[in-house]
Amino acid sequence: MRWNELEPEPGIFAALDHAGDRPEDGDQNEKRHWSENFANGCAVAIADAFRESELSDKSILPGSLAGGTEPLTPLGSGTQKRIDVTGTDAVLGLEVGVSLKGLNFRDKRTGNFDKNLTGRMYELTDEVRLVHEHLPHAFMVGVFFLPLPSVEDKKSGSTSSFARTVVKLRERTGRLDPALAGHAARCDLTYVGLYSSGEPPGIAKGACRFHNTQVSPPKTGRPKIDQTFSLADMIDGIVSRATYTEDIDWADSEEE
Repeated sequence: MRWNELEPEPGIFAALDHAGDRPEDGDQNEKRHWSENFANGCAVAIADAFRESELSDKSILPGSLAGGTEPLTPLGSGTQKRIDVTGTDAVLGLEVGVSLKGLNFRDKRTGNFDKNLTGRMYELTDEVRLVHEHLPHAFMVGVFFLPLPSVEDKKSGSTSSFARTVVKLRERTGRLDPALAGHAARCDLTYVGLYSSGEPPGIAKGACRFHNTQVSPPKTGRPKIDQTFSLADMIDGIVSRATYTEDIDWADSEEE
């Protein structure tokens, strides 16, 4: 399968509809407003996918756009944090959290999508650090959204904004042990979500694939479909990792 054969991802298509027309020539406030609406729609899409997974017995937020997004999550010691998507247990508290970031518009001067990438990375690591300092065993995931043209926004031979984002997220992913304070700022998993808003022509609006940052991206150009995930498959991978317990190979006892 190739990108031009993809069907729209329903939840992402709905998020684009919720955001409305893209203000390509708008000011920063208009672009920020569009990005916030798109992120809110994506949060509901991801939460809906969690509700169809093995975490369906947990409290998954947000419930809907009408019910509000970015739920305020208690972390303990009187500390609370707004996290885009949460899966909580009545006894254990926050089990899975997903932080959404994105760069949805080209920089007017360079035409690239990664002008504010460093700032977004700081936002993500600060958020994850705060959660892990209070809840070391909470499984935190970062999902970074980029428009599909970000795969070829640089001059020939240069690393695309998509590839650069994958590399930067990879550097901030993976904890050897939840008890290591030095790893508190690291996500447990990260993905880059590449979506089409109708550009480039020939690729369906709402088509979206998620790239695990542990998989090497092409330096420029679109990643192969078989090296990316649908929304449902990404959620299955997150749940599988978040709920993993190592099986013990018990030894036989001495015979009587």
